[in-house]
Amino acid sequence: MSKILLTELPKGAFLKAYEAQPDTHTDCYKTSLQKHVSLEGFINAFFTSWLFRIERLILRLAMKKPSSDYDIAEFAKGTTDTMAAWETEQRDEDQILLQVPNTPIRTWLMRRTDGDQTHLYFGSAILPVRTDKDGKPALGRIFVLLMGFHRLYARALLYFAERTLR
Repeated sequence: MSKILLTELPKGAFLKAYEAQPDTHTDCYKTSLQKHVSLEGFINAFFTSWLFRIERLILRLAMKKPSSDYDIAEFAKGTTDTMAAWETEQRDEDQILLQVPNTPIRTWLMRRTDGDQTHLYFGSAILPVRTDKDGKPALGRIFVLLMGFHRLYARALLYFAERTLR
């Protein structure tokens, strides 16, 4: 079974811009494969895993934001900057940072090679959406309530992407 580790954001990660913002939640999970994996392959494996297909179904039904495997393949290639509810905020050959417009949600994928090994990273940022009783920025209550689920779900998403790429 592959290891999914909670880790620090690697140097140069696009998500670091959000990590530096006060009262923003960021996380980063990592796994490794003994083979070369392209960013395109990682994006495809991540967004077409059986677990993420459930999220795609929810997005289609609840938000009218459908996405097919073809849409994901085009997105992974970089021929389009949108997929379902996400828009590309930043992208290079090794990583992509996505935003869900008009929400505090950011999603990030990165791959880094080290010889014959590829390290795969998945992270999120949740930006503050309200102020607390002291007037300080704070996460939305629903995000605070769902944080435990988010941590489990993030690990599972990376696990199934890595399993597809094995």
